[in-house]
Amino acid sequence: MTRLFIVLPWIFLSLFGLWLLVVIGIGLRSYRLMFRAQFQDLEYCRTWGLEHNEYTEDFLNLPWELVRIHSAYRDAPIGAIVLSAPAAPVGLDAKGIAVFVHGITWTRYGMLKYMQPFIDRGWHVVAIDLAGHGDSPGGNKSVPAYGYHEKHDIGAVVNWARDRFGVNLPLILIGESMGAATVLQYAPIGAPAGTSAETWKVQAIIADCPYSSAADELDARLADTGIPRFIAKPAHKIVDMLLYLFRGYHLADPSPKEAVLQSPVPILFIHGEADTYVPTWMSQVMADRRGSLKTGPTELLLVPEASHAKSVMVNRDLWFERVFAFLDKHVK
Repeated sequence: MTRLFIVLPWIFLSLFGLWLLVVIGIGLRSYRLMFRAQFQDLEYCRTWGLEHNEYTEDFLNLPWELVRIHSAYRDAPIGAIVLSAPAAPVGLDAKGIAVFVHGITWTRYGMLKYMQPFIDRGWHVVAIDLAGHGDSPGGNKSVPAYGYHEKHDIGAVVNWARDRFGVNLPLILIGESMGAATVLQYAPIGAPAGTSAETWKVQAIIADCPYSSAADELDARLADTGIPRFIAKPAHKIVDMLLYLFRGYHLADPSPKEAVLQSPVPILFIHGEADTYVPTWMSQVMADRRGSLKTGPTELLLVPEASHAKSVMVNRDLWFERVFAFLDKHVK
């Protein structure tokens, strides 16, 4: 019996030590994967899109213009490609301005698959490289920040596009994954609550597969890998601690689910029903909560059999039918 009392504390200490090592290891790895992600270069993304039939060489050979847009927030340029509406090079009679924002680790080439129908309908189109991606250097803010910093770059692009094409044209934002989460976080800046629609800088947002917050996305990724809650929860706290220590904000701060309640701008959420990387419920929760609170016009499109960021490729006709119906209804 005496020996048992001696051995038991060592067993408990050993188990606690093992648990602590696992928690710290998962926390450090999660931080690295989220905030020290490896970004793909432009040539890789260009080739990938061609090989996966997202666009053709003829589409790439359209008269695209490469521009640099200064972001005062980061004191760095934002790389972008621009195609003016063929019938209205200076904005007259054009339908509007569509700004496309890609997801994490990718580049502007990831958004080309959405553009042709807008071009055909006479929209000016702009596709940017998020900070640290493609042609956009990181500047004075650490990236990625899951929209916490990037939303201010969207503001610079919106201002530039309005100066370039005219302030009277409607401007919409179309984002995918982190790009979708970023444009949602811009909503309270471009269309603040309590203001009239005539003063808004953005008239509608199309958000394809956005996460509801960086904190929710981390929890979803940990759960998806089968990590039990008694490990995942303290690992989450380690990531949050590291983020605040090295970058000065918390996982809860990049929060589309809060931003969408602070702007009445029309929002169409789109999500693949087979998305496990950013779970479908994130868009459902944001759309339901926004609708129940009557924050602003809100619609939700769920695409059967579509995995992450594949909705437009799985059912192109459905995607554009709903998008243009939404825009015809809410953007004048």
